[in-house]
Amino acid sequence: MTETTTRFPAPPDRRIDVLIAGGGVAGSALGIALARAGMAVAVVEREPVFRDRIRGESIHPWGVRALQALALDDILRRHAAAIELPRWTRYRDGTADDSFRWDELMPGSPGEFSVRHPAMQEALLTAAADAGATVFRPATVVPRREDGAIVATIRADGSAVDVTPRLVVGADGARSAVRRWIGGTARRDPVHHAIAGAIVSGVHLAPDSAHQAYFPGGFAMVFPQASGTSRIYYVCPPAEAERLRRMDLPTAIIDAMRSWLPPDAIGDWRSAGPAGFFPNADVVADRIFAPGVVLIGDAAGANDPSQGHGLALAFRDARALRDLLVATDAWDDIPATFAAAQRAARETLRQHAIWSAPLMTETGPAADALRDRVAAARALDPTAGGFAPIFMTGPEGLVADEAARRHFLGEDLDSPTAPPRPPLPAT
Repeated sequence: MTETTTRFPAPPDRRIDVLIAGGGVAGSALGIALARAGMAVAVVEREPVFRDRIRGESIHPWGVRALQALALDDILRRHAAAIELPRWTRYRDGTADDSFRWDELMPGSPGEFSVRHPAMQEALLTAAADAGATVFRPATVVPRREDGAIVATIRADGSAVDVTPRLVVGADGARSAVRRWIGGTARRDPVHHAIAGAIVSGVHLAPDSAHQAYFPGGFAMVFPQASGTSRIYYVCPPAEAERLRRMDLPTAIIDAMRSWLPPDAIGDWRSAGPAGFFPNADVVADRIFAPGVVLIGDAAGANDPSQGHGLALAFRDARALRDLLVATDAWDDIPATFAAAQRAARETLRQHAIWSAPLMTETGPAADALRDRVAAARALDPTAGGFAPIFMTGPEGLVADEAARRHFLGEDLDSPTAPPRPPLPAT
C-alpha cells in the first residue's frame, strides 16, 4: 500500500463507527480486527512510506499471543517475513551460560517474533484495507466537537471530507496529536541508561534464538531476522553513550559488543540500516481517554525500551479494545473502562522495569549485594510472585504494589507474611 490514498465512500451523513488516527502497528491491527467484525472503520495514516527507524523489532511471547488472538500472526509471517525465535540464549564473558526454550518454561508458549518494522507496518495497513477498512494515506485528520458529537476533517489527495465517528482512536504515536486534542501530555521518567540500536549483517549466532550478553553496567541483544540481518541493541551508561555517539555508531556498537559475545559471533559485518541512541525510561501519558476518544499504542505511553514490551503493548491494546467494542453496542463507557485496564497494565510493566533496572545495569558493592539477595529469593520463589515470567505471561493479573516490589527484590526473605508463590498461568 505504498503511497496510496483511498477516497472515502461514505453515505450522505458520513457516519462511521470508528476513526483511527494513525495506521502504524496498533492502529492497523485494530483496523483489521474491527473491519473483520463488520464495523465501518476509517484509518488515517500521515506517512506515504513507512521509514526504517531505531526501534524495537521483537515481540515478546505474551504479545505474540495477543497477535494470535487477533489472527494476525500469519499476515506477519507471509507478508512481513516475521520469524519465530523459540529460544533465548544468555552470555557472560563471551560464553553462553544459559539457553532455554520458551515452551519449556511454559508449555504451549510461543517464542519471540522478530520482524522488520516497516515491513510489518505495510503488511498490517494493507491487510486493514483488504479487511474492509477505508484507508487514507497520506492524509491528516483534525477532530472537533460540534453539538456534543465529534466531527473529524480528513484531508487527503487535495480534498477534504468530514466524518462523524462514534469513537476516535488515537494511534498516532509518542507525539500524539489526538492526545494533545483531549488535553493530555506525556512525561519521561528519569533516564537510567541509553540504548543504541542498529541493523547489520554478518552476525553469526543461532538463527532460532534471541541472544542477550551481560556485561558490567549494561547488556547487548541480538535478534536474527529472516533476511540474514540482525537487529542489535546495546544498553550502556549515559557517559559511554556520549562517547560512542562521537564515533561511527554502527562500528562503535559492533566493537563494543565483540567483547561480550563468542569470538566467532561477528564476522565480516556491514551496516544495513539506520543506527542511533534513545533513552531508557518509561513515557507516561497523563490522559489517555475522553468521551468518545481513547488512545492506544505509544500514544498512550511507552514502556522503557530496554524491556522491549512496546510491540506487545500495541497488540494487547488492539485486542483488548476490539473485545470491548464487539461485546456491546453501548459504547459510552468503553473509553474509561478500556483506559483503566490499559493504565494498570502499563503501570505494572513500568514498575517491573524500575525494579529490574538496578539488577541489570548498576555496578558496585551495593548492586552486587542486591543481585545476591535476589538470587536467594529466586531460589525460594522462581516466579518472583508472578513477575519473573512477565515476558511470557504479560502484565494482566499482576499488581505492582509495595508488597510485590519487596518480594521481587527479596526484601521479604525473613518475613513470615511473604506472598505465596503463584503457579504459572495455563496457556
